[in-house]
Amino acid sequence: MKRPLSDYFSLNRRYSRSINLERDLQQFDALEGYVPTTRSVDALRRILAGWQDSQSQRAWTLTSVYGTGKSAFAHFLSALCAKHNERIKQQALEIARNALGADSAEYCRLRETQPKQGLVRAVATAQREPIGNTVIRALARGIKLFWSSAEISKNSHCWSTFGLGSGNCQWRNR
Repeated sequence: MKRPLSDYFSLNRRYSRSINLERDLQQFDALEGYVPTTRSVDALRRILAGWQDSQSQRAWTLTSVYGTGKSAFAHFLSALCAKHNERIKQQALEIARNALGADSAEYCRLRETQPKQGLVRAVATAQREPIGNTVIRALARGIKLFWSSAEISKNSHCWSTFGLGSGNCQWRNR
């Protein structure tokens, strides 16, 4: 009797679908199993140097062919910017420790210099819309994740400045 291949093999979820930065921003399991390549560790070192040195290069471009891990690397970087007490941040730090070395200067600076409250993680996937809409949508979601609901309500006047009403992420041209 013939048996399906699934009886013999199983794939880790990590390898069964691609990363979507917006969808997976808070997904701990999307980071699970991430193994940085030599090139991604080199890129991480360059980015960390830029974070610590205000005179250093602060803009990067990740280019490569389809399926080489660009989005997975961006997801890893985003996780490094999460709040210190979040599970995804702890997982990202563990990956960084393994990749950079627990005693490396880069890893020590990463742990020491990042604010405990994390950074606003403005992540967007391009859509058929004006770039301003994309940026505002990313910032609005990043702010919601960064600040508590009470802080957002307290600063609601800022939302209207950008043409946003009650978290509605639609840009209004004025």
